[in-house]
Amino acid sequence: MFIFSLQMANYRNYARVGLKLDRGLNLFVGDNAQGKSNLLEAIYLLSTMRSSRASTDADLVRRDILNSEFPVARLACEVDRSAGNLQLEVAVVGRTTDPSHRAGKRVRVNGVAKRASEAVGQLAAVLFTTLDIEIVAGPPLLRRRYLDMMISQVDRGYLRAMQRYAKVLPQRNSLLKRIQNREASATELNFWDQELAHAGGIIMQARADALGHLVPQAAFQMERLSDGMETIEITYKPAIGHLDDLDCPIDDTEWTARMLKALTTLRSREIGAGATLVGPHRDDILVEIDGMPADSFASRAQQRTAALSMRLAEASYLRKALGDDPVVLLDDVLSELDARRRRGVLEFFDSFQQTIVTTAEPDRVREVMTRASGRFVVVAGTITRFEGE
Repeated sequence: MFIFSLQMANYRNYARVGLKLDRGLNLFVGDNAQGKSNLLEAIYLLSTMRSSRASTDADLVRRDILNSEFPVARLACEVDRSAGNLQLEVAVVGRTTDPSHRAGKRVRVNGVAKRASEAVGQLAAVLFTTLDIEIVAGPPLLRRRYLDMMISQVDRGYLRAMQRYAKVLPQRNSLLKRIQNREASATELNFWDQELAHAGGIIMQARADALGHLVPQAAFQMERLSDGMETIEITYKPAIGHLDDLDCPIDDTEWTARMLKALTTLRSREIGAGATLVGPHRDDILVEIDGMPADSFASRAQQRTAALSMRLAEASYLRKALGDDPVVLLDDVLSELDARRRRGVLEFFDSFQQTIVTTAEPDRVREVMTRASGRFVVVAGTITRFEGE
């Protein structure tokens, strides 16, 4: 798939922009803080219905209109894809003093109003940023988010299970605290255990399946990018007790049963802690480089290559799961790589229908300039097509 038209109004630092994008490689050049990352964030939001950076929807609305009567940012795109052309629109409504105006997102798919969850993955995208190193070096939360954002684009059941899990977990934690304070009976946990384990089983099965594809792909990319000098191993660490290869559940029903067993076994500890101690909200992914934990023993250069390999594997996963190419978004990533790794990344994406690259240092990525079918300049929230050499 590829985006051939993109519009932004009152989004971040963009007042109003309309773009015609090309198939193939599109390059956006501009100094820092001009709006390049905002552009890719907008496209990724159209794909996942979540910002890759903002903590609240209000952060996405252009500052100049935040105090207006109806502060709203609008995004729209037209997409060519194998499943049929797509028109996607998102209105992000900021905070307002009028109680009849509800903050949040309004979504339309081919002109029809939809819930945001129904629009996730209609446009598939994979986003590379300079912060991707934290997938390897950062806390488990970021590795879970990496899986969640990827799988949600191709598995509607996973997204529904995530939403259900997010509702049940705080209610169960609240009940645990009430039991701890002798305000409720432990038998009341039985219902919530079933609900949590059912949603959790779906989530853990999908994560295990996704990693089954990602692991060999990431290993291949790591070997390719490092000229065979480095290896990467990725191991799923579900938070339901020890699992070895021979004991790994084979479907979501078995995952649910294993999680229920863990909840029963740890019930007294959870009451004492007043919190749920097992489940996908505590999962992790162990990333090892050359047999050693990447977060503790790998160099920053090795961590960056590992994170890049995982993103390349993500693009491959989305392509296989969808039967169509995701749109590839590279936010000022290539200028941080040496020439060999840049070449390896570009060669991998040559077969994808659309890649969108930003850079603040065009002199360092001359090969991107020569490959680009569309070249643009970004200055203070304005974008112009550049036709020169």
